[in-house]
Amino acid sequence: MNSITPKKILFISAILLILSCCATTSNPRITNFYGNENPNDVSKKLLKSITDSSQTRDIHLIYFNDSTNKTNMFLEGARTSFFFQKSLSKNRREISFKKIIFEDLCKEVTNSASYKIVIFPTIPDLLNANCLNKYNSDLLLVYLEEKKNTFNNDFISFKNQNFFEGFVMNDLFINEDYLFITKNINEIEKLILTLKEKGIKYNSDNFLLIDDARNFEDEIASAFNLINSEKRKNDLQNVINQDLKFVSRSREDISKVILSSSSDVANRIIPAFKYNLLFDLELYNLPNHFDIWKETSSISDLEGTYGLEFPILVNRINLGNRNFFSYSPESKINYSLGFDLINFVNYGNNYFGLLGEYYYSKNQIRIQPINVSFSQGKLIQSLN
Repeated sequence: MNSITPKKILFISAILLILSCCATTSNPRITNFYGNENPNDVSKKLLKSITDSSQTRDIHLIYFNDSTNKTNMFLEGARTSFFFQKSLSKNRREISFKKIIFEDLCKEVTNSASYKIVIFPTIPDLLNANCLNKYNSDLLLVYLEEKKNTFNNDFISFKNQNFFEGFVMNDLFINEDYLFITKNINEIEKLILTLKEKGIKYNSDNFLLIDDARNFEDEIASAFNLINSEKRKNDLQNVINQDLKFVSRSREDISKVILSSSSDVANRIIPAFKYNLLFDLELYNLPNHFDIWKETSSISDLEGTYGLEFPILVNRINLGNRNFFSYSPESKINYSLGFDLINFVNYGNNYFGLLGEYYYSKNQIRIQPINVSFSQGKLIQSLN
């Protein structure tokens, strides 16, 4: 009679483990993940988090009519993420998508036994959704714009993410020697609220609302009370073989500038500081200021700056989407949010995704991007 000894069990287990590892490492989604780029600490951590996020539940995505492309990008990212996982482990989990009208939301939430993700492109002023007032552990609300309703369920609002907290912790705003520049008045309101919560003083001169259609060189010159910017530039060129003399500026109270913009605006506004000879300022950027996928992005334009960025915008990884490089930064972000949340609902706190590290703060999901800096023609990334 054949008996299975502990040695045989150990041997069989080792063989199965080896076969499992080989199957995973030979998966083209993994072997091609880094594309033509050299892996770094950030891209390595991305791959590890993705491969560790095995699907443990069926997922049902509920969405509404959207005149923009935000919802489509989110759904595309979610679909890619689910089947990425499906290729790693042949589980029997399923993903489904259903477009409904707002009035049918409660019926759809109640009838589905899957884990439900509801994507709101906008919120109606009077959304009658009493079913959302009762907490449901199998429900996640996703707001692609600012969150307007208060329900008792887990949610994520991308536009309500507060990326100022890290800067506050590093005493960036402590001396009122900063200028915060943005094209979105909601960002100014968000920063003021954060400063109030921390008991940090501020004044109206600390904020500048810009129009991204205007001439940035003139706008920066105006903000710093500079005149004749072109003449100043020509004067510098005329004395380039002599000692470089900086022309004094009126806003001596400012030593730091914090920018909240898009990558298109950042590529234009940061050179505007150099144009106006404002080399002695510390420049910090909030996320979505540099998109390495775009040929127009230039590391030299951001030389000497610091800030936060979403990992996907500074790492050319291969997610299996041939068109990803052509998406706008905003579309890449919505795509990445969909991709990440499919994994986060399985992985939980500290999932490191395409937009950064995800974690719960009460019933809200927050995202922490990575630190980046630009020095000597190089992009430097660091994990928090």
